Amino acid sequence: MLNNRHKVLNILLIILIAVIFSGCDFHKDKKNENGGNRLITLDAEQEGNAKIELEELQDRPIQLRITIPAQFKAMHKLMDTTYAPIDGKVVKVYVEPGSLVKKGQPIVLIKSDAIGQIQLEFLDKYISIDSLVKQMTAQYNLSVQTNKRESILYKDGISSRAEYEVASAQMQKDKANLDSLKVQKSTLKEVYAQRVALYGGSESTITRAISTKRIYPFITLCSNKTGIVLARKVNEGEIINQNREMFNIADLSTIWLVGYAFEKDASHLSVGQKVVGMFEKEHGKTVVGKLSYVASILDTERKTLEVIADIPNPDFSIKPNMYAEMVVDIGTVMALSVPNSALQKYGDFTFAYVKVAPNTYEERKVEIGQNNDKFTEVKSGLKQCEMVVSRGGFSLLGESIKSSEE
Repeated sequence: MLNNRHKVLNILLIILIAVIFSGCDFHKDKKNENGGNRLITLDAEQEGNAKIELEELQDRPIQLRITIPAQFKAMHKLMDTTYAPIDGKVVKVYVEPGSLVKKGQPIVLIKSDAIGQIQLEFLDKYISIDSLVKQMTAQYNLSVQTNKRESILYKDGISSRAEYEVASAQMQKDKANLDSLKVQKSTLKEVYAQRVALYGGSESTITRAISTKRIYPFITLCSNKTGIVLARKVNEGEIINQNREMFNIADLSTIWLVGYAFEKDASHLSVGQKVVGMFEKEHGKTVVGKLSYVASILDTERKTLEVIADIPNPDFSIKPNMYAEMVVDIGTVMALSVPNSALQKYGDFTFAYVKVAPNTYEERKVEIGQNNDKFTEVKSGLKQCEMVVSRGGFSLLGESIKSSEE
């Protein structure tokens, strides 16, 4: 009986050893056979559907670039803000945001009691001095006639020389007084025209008051430059105070592209570098300009460096506050690189696939460096002369994810 028990135990031990060894062999992973990298094998149909293309890994010149998030802004020096020159009421607004205006074009009509008061004061003084001018004109004309008569009488020996000289002196005195009054009249007009101009009015306001003998308590403000109305901050019927901001107008024929570069890229940026602006919502559309400003210090909170590029905008198609990517060329280096299409992102990692045998591809986790629109530098994970999948890598990534899940 004891021998039977030994036989049973030996049989059980043999079975247990067999199970252990068969289990180890069953869980043997292909990744362990190839340095921890996953191998993906496709059949002929799968490989055909994936349309896989290969490219030999090699050193090539890469035009390095920095990509910076950016936004278009109106250039400060080409912007003009219109302020209310006087207290008053907005009667008419002639432009809307987005309107193209020309220099000298009317933009708003304001009714102002102060302007009316200036005109009333001017008319009072003007009518008074105009009356004096007319009186002196009559006096001067009389003096001229008297002088002519005394001159004839003196030549005919009827009048004395003294009487002639008195008449001549009176004529000259009356002329001087008339000229003085005319100068005062002209100066009065100029002074009040300047007073009106200080509040945004024009000389025509004074001229109209002279011709109609009535006040016109309105001023029309005009644009100081040709440009686009970026903002309108007043409405018709609104009561405004002096120095109230009313309009922002900017010449957008050249526009700023303002970006904030990361600290690691700061040393590569300098004024004069070529910049390509890539529109965020219009794929494929680009504009070209140059860096005109690179800040000398980093922003203390965001740890970024402000950079500005001047971008030509002759058709005004670029609008302020549009978003774009600012791409700055910073030079060329020779580096081991792959086509951008060879790289696949999954999670926090980047992968590439190398053909190691017929229908068999090895998945490599790679560390990448600088890139441009065609190639990306590979710092680790791939070796020179290896055949890298340049097209079809997405299908291989899908097979890898499926295998991992299984």
